[in-house]
Amino acid sequence: PGDALLKRKVRSEFIKRELDSTQLEINVIHGVAYLSGDLRGTRARRVPDWKRELAIIETIIMTISGIRGIDNRIKCFDL
Repeated sequence: PGDALLKRKVRSEFIKRELDSTQLEINVIHGVAYLSGDLRGTRARRVPDWKRELAIIETIIMTISGIRGIDNRIKCFDL
């Protein structure tokens, strides 16, 4: 799959987990997902352990066919 399709698939994983990724920048270059910016919980879902949540998301992203790696520079916040 092309990088643009992979980028959409990566963003959809944050949406599936009910996280506010509007301030999150996602780029995929040659199969490597570059993640930066702010990630927030929502009113519907507060995140008690951001470190664990990001580990889960990274594990899910690595299962996407075509993703070869992740460079994660996300900052996490609650509402």
